Amino acid sequence: MGYALVFGECISCHKIFSFNPNYVTSVMVDEHKEPICQNCIDAANPIRKERGLPEIKVHPNAYEPEDESNLTY
Repeated sequence: MGYALVFGECISCHKIFSFNPNYVTSVMVDEHKEPICQNCIDAANPIRKERGLPEIKVHPNAYEPEDESNLTY
């Protein structure tokens, strides 16, 4: 039994971060899902709220390891 984390670049700030491939918050860019780090979500939510937009909700496991048995290939 093992666990998995993916390391990738945040679409917003371009920093490398680790995330759960099944639950990370992402946006569509050129028909591909691109991950967003927690820091960028934290920065975006107050702006979204000021503009009357809903806050971005983050899954509780978005940045936690995933049990390998839950991965799809």
